[in-house]
Amino acid sequence: MLAAISFAAASFAPNAAPNALARPAVHSAAAPVMAVDDAASRRQLIARAGAALAGAAFASSASAKAGQFGKIGIFTMDDISSPYQPGGPKSGKDATFGYQKSEGAFLAEGYEADVTREKKDFLESVRRIKSLGPKVESQTWWFVRDELRIQAYNMRSSMLALNKVNANKAACEAAYKKYWKEVEMFDLALTKKELALATKEYSDVLTALDEYTKLV
Repeated sequence: MLAAISFAAASFAPNAAPNALARPAVHSAAAPVMAVDDAASRRQLIARAGAALAGAAFASSASAKAGQFGKIGIFTMDDISSPYQPGGPKSGKDATFGYQKSEGAFLAEGYEADVTREKKDFLESVRRIKSLGPKVESQTWWFVRDELRIQAYNMRSSMLALNKVNANKAACEAAYKKYWKEVEMFDLALTKKELALATKEYSDVLTALDEYTKLV
């Protein structure tokens, strides 16, 4: 009876294929089942991960004290990793990185007196400043201004280091300030793009530079 009804419904449907039987609307299928090999691989993976965690825990406990981790100590002030040091923070000449210096002499003691590198950098800047004459004469204003800014940072820091170790610090400080004042006037002349004014200010810069160089 059901087969006859299905056949009749299909025969009256437009564009229906002859003798086509209607398929049920719901198709039941068996639930997917995990293969035996996949289940075994999963069990092995979990077992290996557990063994690795257990080994790491054993290694940490073997090298740590009670209440501490393997590499970090946070309950006492004896460990290097502890932010708390006996005596608290220190300052002054006998302190290092904010704490009391350990036994022995400072490895870098007297490093400020060694200005060999600063003297070399200063002389290189002097050479570059003195080589700007042809650029001033050719009125290549942008090049001269860029070169002044390139040398400014290194030259200032080198001169300040030389001032600290000089026997006549007052004279060095005065010559230092005079030189940089002349540099500022020279830079202003470059912005005006006037050859006569720029040439005059450049000559003043060289004179002030020679005065400072004689002191160091």
